[in-house]
Amino acid sequence: MEVGSDVTFCNEISMMMFGFGDSHKPNPETVRLVESIVLKQLRTIIQAALKYAEGETLKGHELVFLMRHNKHKMRRFVKYLINKQNQKQLFKSEIDSNLEESSKNVLLEFIERIDETEEFTNLTELDEIKHERQLRADRISQALDEKKYLEFCKARCSSFYSKGTSHRSLDKLRQWVDPRKEISFKDDALDVLAYYAYQTVAEITDYALLVRMDAKCGTDPLNHLTGSYYTATMFTGKHRFEERNPDYSKVYMSQQAISVNEIKEVMRRVCTPQVGRLNFGGKLPETQHLFAL
Repeated sequence: MEVGSDVTFCNEISMMMFGFGDSHKPNPETVRLVESIVLKQLRTIIQAALKYAEGETLKGHELVFLMRHNKHKMRRFVKYLINKQNQKQLFKSEIDSNLEESSKNVLLEFIERIDETEEFTNLTELDEIKHERQLRADRISQALDEKKYLEFCKARCSSFYSKGTSHRSLDKLRQWVDPRKEISFKDDALDVLAYYAYQTVAEITDYALLVRMDAKCGTDPLNHLTGSYYTATMFTGKHRFEERNPDYSKVYMSQQAISVNEIKEVMRRVCTPQVGRLNFGGKLPETQHLFAL
């Protein structure tokens, strides 16, 4: 967080981390660290996008353009836009049954224009990361009673963009990333930033749980083969395969919250140059360590 800024997304990030597989009460210090990482990455993304912008006005197109090197993340974003468009159209149709179909989202049109090989808009391929997150959530939900399940569902719906207070939440996001008001943001740019922030929290949580899994496996390289990490992050092989009635209550009641050190280990691994990476002697781009891209 920037010194002097009173805008915070700690509550939202805490809920999101729970929804992605952290303890139902995430460590406040860990949440603050994740918030600072997300903020720093968003500001780096903004500066990278401004290189393609006209003046100091940032539009959604410039932010989306940065994602062009990762077709999987672009496809996930396309699905997000399609779902958002469908929800908006459904809401309008309920108000006016005679309403004609609305025009396509401008960001979808932009993606189609830069998608020369149609790899961005080809949604037939399974999104393994999203699928594995859904499997993890399903595992957790099986352990919860009705009350706790409703809390978990609420956490799964948390984001940086509140549907009921869209303008207010976007204004809060604007103040968070640019407290000095040096940049003019279009609404679609703030929408994309909210999406990037959400995906950053998701990836950090994913990697933190992987770090924990590595620690539990010790030095045995075959320990990972007992099952998919994503499908059962909190469960050992014993629980998955040997016991008839495993006790899953620890998922909600006593699972240890992700620690500050686990997040620091995630950042160490992400930011450490990989041996054998080919960069042909050139400087690696600043965006190489950005989770959303």
